[in-house]
Amino acid sequence: MKKFLSFSLALALFCAMAAAGGVPKVKKQLQFSKGINLPVWMEYGRFNTLLYGKKDFEDIKSIGVEAVRVPVWFDVWADKNDDFKLAPECLDMLDKAISWCEELGLYILIDFHNDCSGASQTNPRIEFILLKIWPQIAERYKGKGNFVIYEIMNEPHFESGNTQADMSKWGKIQGKVIEAIRAIDKKHAIIVGGGYWDSLDSMLKLPDYKDNNLIYNFHDYTPFLFTHQGASWTFSKRITNVPFPYKKEKMPPLPPNATDAEKWELNNYEKASSESALVAPLDKAVEFVNKRNAALMCNEFGVLMTYADPKERADWYRKKCQWMDERNIARLSWDYTQEFGLYKSPQESRFPDDLNKALLEAMGYKYPAGAKSETWFSNAKKTGDWTVYKDGRADYIQVQSWSAMGSLAAIENGSKERFIDLKELKPYDELLFQFKEACDLTSLKDRGAKLEFYVKSADPRFDITVYFRDMEAKIFPWRASTIITGKNASADGSWHKISVPLKNFNDVGGWTGKTQWRNSEGQFSWALIDALVFQNNNHKSPQGYAIKDIKIVY
Repeated sequence: MKKFLSFSLALALFCAMAAAGGVPKVKKQLQFSKGINLPVWMEYGRFNTLLYGKKDFEDIKSIGVEAVRVPVWFDVWADKNDDFKLAPECLDMLDKAISWCEELGLYILIDFHNDCSGASQTNPRIEFILLKIWPQIAERYKGKGNFVIYEIMNEPHFESGNTQADMSKWGKIQGKVIEAIRAIDKKHAIIVGGGYWDSLDSMLKLPDYKDNNLIYNFHDYTPFLFTHQGASWTFSKRITNVPFPYKKEKMPPLPPNATDAEKWELNNYEKASSESALVAPLDKAVEFVNKRNAALMCNEFGVLMTYADPKERADWYRKKCQWMDERNIARLSWDYTQEFGLYKSPQESRFPDDLNKALLEAMGYKYPAGAKSETWFSNAKKTGDWTVYKDGRADYIQVQSWSAMGSLAAIENGSKERFIDLKELKPYDELLFQFKEACDLTSLKDRGAKLEFYVKSADPRFDITVYFRDMEAKIFPWRASTIITGKNASADGSWHKISVPLKNFNDVGGWTGKTQWRNSEGQFSWALIDALVFQNNNHKSPQGYAIKDIKIVY
């Protein structure tokens, strides 16, 4: 799978460093040292497949990335009624990603991902599922080159209440999956991780699998109070303005009626954020893998950009990358374009214009001088074609939905035109077309332009909101919307054309997260449009609806 430093040379270097009082180094060094994660793309449901394409992989390569990790929710893509057979669409996406990586010389980590929300638990049937999925992957890619790497599972967490038993259980399951893969594919490296959220401590308790082509892996978000400050899914959601490194005078106060967890984290932060506390676990990990003659990586680390001071955030990455590089620990940051990403914000992700230059420098990447961004808005102004989606494509646009079922490229019998088919909708499920910048649509509105698309549904309660979101989404997501119901498009299962003048979209307000609605304050701006959103309204819709040929026309 990879070339290693010769054992004798690596041992000599290690001994020399140890004699000089230097840091310990991983002896079995990988061919790559740094990379990034591409989350959301093949996670959650099947409505994010237009998030990345070959151009994105080319862009990633150009800044100095050497490896990409592709998290895949394989159980979402598996047919549970057909022996967990993976959908052709999933395999096609992986085929393309592997092909792009091979062409560009990028390593690709195929990661069996899973629900890692705060209250989640790993599926009790995970052993059965893994032993159904991984033989399919191994059989399909066993003949591929050395750029392909398998990761058995991301962050297992059974949460039974007995952590030691959970870790032991996972260690045995992981061993069985290794055996199943090796029965088919003896060539490609396999990434293994600990049974408690891929923590470093749980990695140190893994059994010796007696396989000479394993990469041990851990995740590093320490100190958690800094990296996840204000994160809505954590206990630290009420704590922001946490400094790094620790400065007593800059520490935030305890929140009102502080919980024991909040008190402990704030009181312990000085110690938890010290260099000695952050580096000591890395040294333990190096010692562990050297005893097993294995490679080591940290394939998730990062800082939420929402509340962290930008300079302190960059300094955290600089230190973490330095410490791991010194120890020959390969590192893949979480993530690329999302809230932990390399850009100024998730809403501003034009390449290369919106790259966070300070962050790139801190992580050892380079800003691609001379490159010019091409966006949906710049291309539409140049060509006069304001198409958002047509025939399975949404050029220069990020398309995302978190929970709907269906496809972004469905095909009807007797037709070759692809369309978006949304099924199993929950109240307020959304499909977002994100333009990645603030688009000034004022002149289009003033000249009488219309949003036009085709829709069909068989749901007698068909009721959706279509809205434009302005760039104040970074602060507050103001919207201008229109409502489409069976009165506009009969729920008869046939296509109906919808045409709404932009000036007829109503400035209605917006949601603060998912908890509080604010009525219009007249702050919505057509000069700051960053997304077009289709939202199911306040009822479940198993039948869902379909849309196609979305564009702005005169």
